[in-house]
Amino acid sequence: MLGLRENPPHTLRAFVQSSCLSLEEHEVTQRILRMADAQNVKAVIVGGAVRDWLLGLPVTDIDISVEGDGIEFARALVAAHGGKLIAHEKFQTATWHVDGLDIDVTTARTETYDYPAVLPRVRSSTQIADLSRRDFTINALALQVGEHWLGRDALLDPHGGLADLERGTLRAFHAQSFVDDPTRIFRAARYAARFGFALEPDTREWLRRGLPYLRDLSGERVKYDMELIFAEREPEKALAYLAGWDVFRSFSIPIPEMAQLAERFERVRQALPAEVSAAQAGWGAFMYHAGQLAASRWLGLIPFEVNTRDALLDIGPISTLSAALFSADVKPSARHRLLENFGAAGLALAWLFEKQPAKRESLWRELREWRAIHPRATGDDLRALGLPPGPSYAKILRRLQDAWLDGEIQNDEDERRLLALSAEL
Repeated sequence: MLGLRENPPHTLRAFVQSSCLSLEEHEVTQRILRMADAQNVKAVIVGGAVRDWLLGLPVTDIDISVEGDGIEFARALVAAHGGKLIAHEKFQTATWHVDGLDIDVTTARTETYDYPAVLPRVRSSTQIADLSRRDFTINALALQVGEHWLGRDALLDPHGGLADLERGTLRAFHAQSFVDDPTRIFRAARYAARFGFALEPDTREWLRRGLPYLRDLSGERVKYDMELIFAEREPEKALAYLAGWDVFRSFSIPIPEMAQLAERFERVRQALPAEVSAAQAGWGAFMYHAGQLAASRWLGLIPFEVNTRDALLDIGPISTLSAALFSADVKPSARHRLLENFGAAGLALAWLFEKQPAKRESLWRELREWRAIHPRATGDDLRALGLPPGPSYAKILRRLQDAWLDGEIQNDEDERRLLALSAEL
């Protein structure tokens, strides 16, 4: 379990000068505090950045909350320091892209949920009220921004998040937390696994109450939080929490044994092929050899991008191909024919998760070698030999390709001889 840094000073200067920040984050933070002073705006650094700094971890994102108009504050930052802005008027938020960083700037707000699992209605509010709408107390920590806070205790902690960090506890705010927003269940698993924290007893009970509402989530929201888990260093730890809490059973989706998932994610860490992303590998880990029921339910729930969906559709039939079809006594051309119509991403996923050595080798050779082998001859060459255009062209060119794959021909002269023989038949 992670613990707090020893006696961390809670001043803005300590944060800005911390080794947890990159040089770019240090510079951007300085710009933000100067802008807050110039505009006399009540702004705070909030959430994960403060949490990770207190834990002595690298800060990977800086989120700013502003009392008033967060989007206008972000526009002022762009006007003064450049970069690009993406505004989300509905949620009163903006993202400032600058110096390779994405800085989220939000309006301090409260949220109201009309129904379980729906996106909230928001309205402007104070920083203290804004902290109360967050998922867990460890994320309801903020540092007040401005030059006058540099040497003063700048920490806002109205809900005991600092003590929960010290205890290694994940604590939600109220009994409706996971009913209002069931995606918090995914986040609970992610934080518990990443930090080694335990759920506070009431929070565990509240989480259980939220399980029936998981099915009310849109597939896009499930996809987003699952892919955040896939991006973790050891996704299988968070997934084990989800399985233990019956999350996947709530979706009526069977999943592989956790030992098998752990083995698959270890393969991903060791050798992720260039053809697939970490997110695609995560979904593939769930769906390879999972059976038609699991695959159809995932594909029905999650709005996959076309290339990911195609790859996941491919691994179903690939996984059912008998390993005997790929044994060493089967010619490479025959093995190539079994695999040639599958996409590169599907082959890469199957190679990652297939356990049969001979089949796995064939998948790799198809991906890296066989599908790049083609005869030198073309239809023009066949026409020059006096052959009339027709179905025979495809048969002859395939015969040449097979000969290259099986080592029957080694060079262009060998191919010309075989082509001449084929033309005479």
